[in-house]
Amino acid sequence: MKTALSAMAFASLAMFAPTAAAQEAPAAPAPATEEMAPVSDAELEKWVRAASTMQQIQENAEMPQESKQQAMGQVLVQAEMTPARFNQIAAALQTSESLQTRVNETVARLQAQANG
Repeated sequence: MKTALSAMAFASLAMFAPTAAAQEAPAAPAPATEEMAPVSDAELEKWVRAASTMQQIQENAEMPQESKQQAMGQVLVQAEMTPARFNQIAAALQTSESLQTRVNETVARLQAQANG
């Protein structure tokens, strides 16, 4: 986990977000006027951990694509997060500076914990 978090930076998460959105089951985009439910610190930590793990799965050249899809689905189950909510947070990261800051803070906190 230490290497996963130390290798992860916000830029890689931001670049990963559209990939995750494109790979999940198609869903109707939320109307622009619809407010997103607030993201708690606990939910954001789950998102960061899930995004990191999913990125590692995506980068695994030896794993077949079908296996990657199943593995990423399992990551979301373990994170207790629906694909729609994961993608909603990923999309919000594209435009919300406050959410981007919170992700950076969460990554830094997790890195510090991993480094002891």
